[in-house]
Amino acid sequence: MIKIENLRVRFDSDKGIVDAVRGVTINVKAGEFYTLLGPSGCGKTTTLRCLAGLERPTGGSISIGDTVVHDTDQGTSVPTHKRDIGMVFQSYAIWPHLTVFENVAFPLREVRPKIEEPQIVERVTKALELVQLAGYETRPAPFLSGGQQQRLALARAIVREASVVLFDEPLSNLDAKLRAETRLELRNLVKRLGMTALYVTHDQTEALTMADRVAVMRDGEIVQEATPIEIYKRPNSRFVASFIGQCNFADATVTTCSNGADAGMMDTTWGPMPYIAESDSVVGAEVKIAVRPENVRLLPDGAAGASDTPQGEITDTVFLGESVECRVRLGNSDLVARIHPDQPVAVGEKIGVLIRPEDVAILSE
Repeated sequence: MIKIENLRVRFDSDKGIVDAVRGVTINVKAGEFYTLLGPSGCGKTTTLRCLAGLERPTGGSISIGDTVVHDTDQGTSVPTHKRDIGMVFQSYAIWPHLTVFENVAFPLREVRPKIEEPQIVERVTKALELVQLAGYETRPAPFLSGGQQQRLALARAIVREASVVLFDEPLSNLDAKLRAETRLELRNLVKRLGMTALYVTHDQTEALTMADRVAVMRDGEIVQEATPIEIYKRPNSRFVASFIGQCNFADATVTTCSNGADAGMMDTTWGPMPYIAESDSVVGAEVKIAVRPENVRLLPDGAAGASDTPQGEITDTVFLGESVECRVRLGNSDLVARIHPDQPVAVGEKIGVLIRPEDVAILSE
């Protein structure tokens, strides 16, 4: 449904030429919820704006469905209003002088050929019902809450009945509680309408909870593209691992190979550790590994298996409400564990540390 090939965007700045997007290639299937995730300045919004026709690429091609909307080599560039897209901006871009109804009706009144008024009323009414704003038609847009304005912006995007909807960090202006409530609501609505979505965010939780696939961007390039589960459990680099959640990192040397089914062994700064590799490993290879804090299990004296695991010492604890974060001295280094608050631990306590082989991620860089 969305196909971007070798997209490049270069522009001049007061610091010289900047390559904002460097050869990005994306294929989004029909009905897929696809997320571009990355820090500020990584090129994700520029990529979205190129897809929308709001930014002109310096190289590459873009297709929406069967229509090529941009091709630098061929000199093709379809204007924004002729692309089969709806868009929700970060600022919502609500018209403050218009009512809720007229805000949603605006894009329909501007299209050519002209749409008859009864059809406009029908489509606006349907869109407002979908976003649960029925009954607010005559209310001035500024009198809506932040969450309602976000839904109004979505109604205006879907009223065109476009096959693709683009989201530019649409939840960033909401408070934390409303943002959490709106994530699932927004994803379910897009799925129910059968729309293809490309969603831009810097929020890791949004990406993991909403997307079918996530593309992590850095310095204008996609550094990893995978499902949310794979991105979280099997990051391919220290950047991805640290950007999406918290991680423990260590240097390691392979001592016994893993064939992808049976565990191998490696020497790490935390001591000997089993691991499972998806591909053949080589004895003597020096690698970097990552382990999520919630995958570090602490076994007090007397617990089953405690005597068979490496022994560490708790050096610090922090109560986080839903969990307790413990800093553990293990081997020649520290690592962070996150445990249930009901598990009793104390600073200075000697404790067994268990990390399962499948929870060790080997990083490529």
